[in-house]
Amino acid sequence: MSIVSKIRKFVLSELVKSGLIDVYVKYWLELENSFLDAGERVNENLLEKFFVDYLTIQNNGVIPKKENLFINFIDFYRNASKFQKKELIIKNIYRYSSYYLRIMFARLSDDDIRVKIKQINAYNAKDAYPFLMEVFEDYEFAHINRAMLLEILDTVIGFIVERNSKKPSQIALSFAGLSTEINKMLVLKDYTPHFVVDETALYSGETINSIMRA
Repeated sequence: MSIVSKIRKFVLSELVKSGLIDVYVKYWLELENSFLDAGERVNENLLEKFFVDYLTIQNNGVIPKKENLFINFIDFYRNASKFQKKELIIKNIYRYSSYYLRIMFARLSDDDIRVKIKQINAYNAKDAYPFLMEVFEDYEFAHINRAMLLEILDTVIGFIVERNSKKPSQIALSFAGLSTEINKMLVLKDYTPHFVVDETALYSGETINSIMRA
């Protein structure tokens, strides 16, 4: 049984036990349907990559190993269930999956945002996806505005270019933990963002609702 199949079975079992089969149908099945490939089958490889990136966010930038992905998902779900309603957990996963697909395929109605996402994808910087999903979440819920989103994307591009020019031993910063940095900056109400690309990077925010839907 594939990892995705195991996660699906676990989620279905949890929601059925909680009398939330409608949540499974409304959000989880819709999530999987959004990952359908041309052959009308769920692209489990892509969905698995999404789960890796989503759990990276939940684990404060620690990337789960493939062999531990199912256990990591169970741990995340059970820990989250202590503080959140199960319906909310599934809705959050569903929402982040939509960000993931918008980023992966540059499905964005805003031309300027789409061009920058395409540029990031052209560099094959998929390790930026957890951070970018967090940025899209902040944009969606009006924690950062369009100008700040574009500035963040420019910073990401600049960082990638800088990183690609260095030897692996010289790279002091990765994208895996940057979501914590943007959250720190969000509490500073009067923070004026100034982004730099060098050995440290600061990210911040303040926002409007999204133009990102395709």
